[in-house]
Order: sequence, then structure tokens, then C-alpha cells
Amino acid sequence: MGILLIALIIGVIIIGVNWSKAKATNSEEQLEKDLVKSMKETKVENDKVIQLLTEIPLALNENGFAKVGVGFHHEDRVFSVQAEEVTFTRRNKKAIKKIIKNTTKENDFKNFKVEFLSMDRFKLSEEDIKLRESFNEISNLISKVLEENGYTRSAYSIKEEDILIEVTNADLVNKEVIETLIANSIFSKTNRHYTVTIKEQSKNQILDQQWQPIFDAIRTETEKNFKEYRGFAYSFHPKPLEIIIKTNLKNHKWFWNSDKSTDQIENYIEKIIALKRAELSIEEIPYEIIILDKKDKQMN
Repeated sequence: MGILLIALIIGVIIIGVNWSKAKATNSEEQLEKDLVKSMKETKVENDKVIQLLTEIPLALNENGFAKVGVGFHHEDRVFSVQAEEVTFTRRNKKAIKKIIKNTTKENDFKNFKVEFLSMDRFKLSEEDIKLRESFNEISNLISKVLEENGYTRSAYSIKEEDILIEVTNADLVNKEVIETLIANSIFSKTNRHYTVTIKEQSKNQILDQQWQPIFDAIRTETEKNFKEYRGFAYSFHPKPLEIIIKTNLKNHKWFWNSDKSTDQIENYIEKIIALKRAELSIEEIPYEIIILDKKDKQMN
């Protein structure tokens, strides 16, 4: 009888363990399905915004508002309308708002606000305008020479008479030749001498660029799915990569719900990283997810 009882107990334990594993597997699979669905919805939403930021200016232009600029803030879901003068904004606010609402309705885009900004206080001086035009002209010349020589991605900065160009996809064999080409091209158009330096971006700079779509997904999806979310940060220094999630949670050890929420957020972010890495074919690197409470103290 004793042996039979022990056998029954062992059987119950095995069944319980297997059931728990099956339940956990199903839960993980459902989480991944929900996340994939949410990310697809986000993409559809972002595509709509890109479309609207093309169509709204066209509609405004057709109605005589060619000098009105439009932007969109994703987190607050706000279209910001920029005009040069306060009086112009006040006089035409109703008409501009109607054009925006009609265009968004055609694209089935809902739940947004429209805010108006006057550019009077941001008006540039003639000197600033000339500097900006000169910078744009130089930037275009740099891009043209780099593209003609096989540099498809680059970042550059202009400071006084020095231009620093950082590249990601070249062995820099013809570095000096291209530096001279760029300097000569700029001089022939602007009559200004610049010292041009090309260097390869560091591994961390390249990783930073590669991971931006992953960071965007973490920000967007975590905010959408966790009311506790209040902010995001990351750092490649020191290693490993730190992914920091700020929350409104209370950090009390005896609050079981806080621990549960922390685990859920951490698990969710790991899923996002895995899915986006696979989608973008980005190499795996060590990282740490840090969850902060409402007082910015680490919870995990």
C-alpha cells in the first residue's frame, strides 16, 4: 500500500510539472503572438503618419497655405503646425485644422490633437540663414562625393574650417584621395578652404546605429502595453549594453505585484529584442535590462 501511495504521489508530481511546463510554453507562445501583432499595428500606424506628413502639406499647399509646416509627435499623438506669424495663425487656424482633419479621416487616422506654433520668436537672422544655407550646400557636396566613391553610410560634422567624416563600410584605402576631392569640391563651389578628415566609426558607434530600430520598438511597445512605463534610456558604456526602463512602480519587497510587473516587463523586452534582432539580422551582444522604480532605484 505504501509503495502504491508513493507511486501515486510521484505520478501526480510529474503530471503537475509537465502541465506547468506546457502552460508556460503556451503562455510564451501567446506573448510572442501578441507582440508580433502589436508591432505590426505599430508599423501600420507609423506608415500612416509618414503618408499623412506627405499628404497634409500637399493639401495645405493646394488651399493657399504653402508656408505652413507640419510635424507629428508620436508619444503625445500631436500634429504641430508651424507658421511664421501669430496673426496668420489666428486668422487661419480653423481652416488649417479642417484640412488636417479631412486628410486624416481619408487615411483612417484617429485619436490625435492639433497644436499651433508661431515661428516669430524662432525667426533666424540673415546671418543665420546664410550659415544654414552654406551648411546645407557643403553637406550636399560631401554626400555626393562619398556616394560616388562607394560610401553608402556616413556621419559628418563641420566646425569652423574642419570637417570630420565618420564612415562605416569602407576600408579607407583611398582616404587621402577622397579627402582631397571633397575639399576641392567645396572650394570650387564656396571659395572656402576646409581641412577634411575621414575616419572609421568605432564599433560602439556602429552598434548604436544598428540598435536604434530595436530601441524604438522597446520604447513604443513597452509604452503601449504597460501603464507603469514612464521612460527609456540606454548606454553602451560600460559594457555590457544597459537597457534602462523607468517605471511608476513602488519598490517594496513585500509587494508581490511589483515583482510580477518587473518580471513581465523584463520578459516582454527580451521578446522584443529577439524578434527585432532576427528581423534586422543583427549580431547578438551581451546586454542587461534594468528596471527602475518611481524613485529611479533598480528593482531587478
